[in-house]
Amino acid sequence: MKIDLSSFLDNAVESLHFDGRIKLEDLDLNNSNITIVEPVEYEGEVLRVDGDKIINIRISYKYDEICHRCLKPTTKNVKTALSGKLVEGKKEDEDEVEDEGFDELIFYEDNLLDLKDYTINQIILSLPMKTLCKEDCKGLCPKCGTDLNRSKCDCTIENIDPRLEKLKEFLPKN
Repeated sequence: MKIDLSSFLDNAVESLHFDGRIKLEDLDLNNSNITIVEPVEYEGEVLRVDGDKIINIRISYKYDEICHRCLKPTTKNVKTALSGKLVEGKKEDEDEVEDEGFDELIFYEDNLLDLKDYTINQIILSLPMKTLCKEDCKGLCPKCGTDLNRSKCDCTIENIDPRLEKLKEFLPKN
C-alpha cells in the first residue's frame, strides 16, 4: 500500500488520486472475533490546501460476526473515511510536529506514503463495540433462551434493581 508522492511533491500535479485493495492476509485485527470477508477497498486523493498537503481516504469493507443479542451470524458492510495532514518524517517524530487543528497526521518518507497502518487503524476504529443483526434485535430470553425476534415466550422476568430490592418490604402486601 505504498504510494509514490514524487509527482505531487515536485508540483507536477495539483492533486494525486489513488485506489486499491488490501489483501485479507495483510489484515491483523488484534484477536477480534470479526472476519473480514472480502478484500478491503480504498480510494483517495492528496491535495494542496492553503499550503498544507491534505490526504482524504475512503475505505469500504464487509465483515462477518455474531449478533451480540441473538447469536445469529451477521454480515455488515462498512464505509469509513480518514483525513489528515501529510507530514514528511517518521511517525516517531509526531510529538515534534504542530498539528494545527488536524485530527490526524500522516507521515511519509523518501516520497513514499505507506497507508497500511493508517488504514488498518481506521478499520479497527470503525468497528462497532457490539454488532447487532438489526437495530431493533430483541435478543434471547434470559430464562428459556428463545429467540425473541422469531417468537414470544411465556417467561416472566422481573427487572428489580438488587440495590432497591429491600424497599419492596415497605410496600403493602395484598
